[in-house]
Amino acid sequence: MRKLVGQSVNIKQFIWMICFLALVVAAPCMPQVIVTSVGGSFPLFNGQDTSAWTQTGNANWHPIENGVSADQGSGMLVGKYYFTDYQIQFNYRIDGTTQFSLFTHCLDLNAISPKSALEINLSDTPKKGYGPGSVMGMIKAPHIPVANQWNTVFISSESNQLTVILNGVTVANKLDYQSFQKGPLAIQFGGGKLEITNLNAIIPTRW
Repeated sequence: MRKLVGQSVNIKQFIWMICFLALVVAAPCMPQVIVTSVGGSFPLFNGQDTSAWTQTGNANWHPIENGVSADQGSGMLVGKYYFTDYQIQFNYRIDGTTQFSLFTHCLDLNAISPKSALEINLSDTPKKGYGPGSVMGMIKAPHIPVANQWNTVFISSESNQLTVILNGVTVANKLDYQSFQKGPLAIQFGGGKLEITNLNAIIPTRW
């Protein structure tokens, strides 16, 4: 009996070892975004590809360390993962001509606009009077310089309340919204130079 028990334990250990080795071998081929438990943080870019995003337009997106960049063409990267409540933080750098917006809670992936998503302008140039950090159609930011420097963005959406902080300036603090419940992120690039790094997400309450 002892021999049989010992053999059973060894077989279990062998099976676990095989599973572990399979994960190690398969890890480089897995999608770059790993969905974690509530409160877990995960990257949306891995510096190797844009497999967690769908590209539209002709922008020349290419990976950089912990991020992505573009300096030709125009278009979007539309996320493949849907968010309801979330926190994201990232760094970005642009020049004075760059057109850059981040859309959240995109409802219509075929027509992403402020009518079907929340749009945050991150360009140095105001867009229809809404400067960098502004939520289009909802709240205007004070003047925040963003061109030719690294900038830090924090965005939180929880229980239909949006918070936007750009370079330490709180533009929106638990801004109420009701129209947009669940959807992916979308990065819009309209020319100039753009670098995005360290884009990480946290799910505070639910996916």
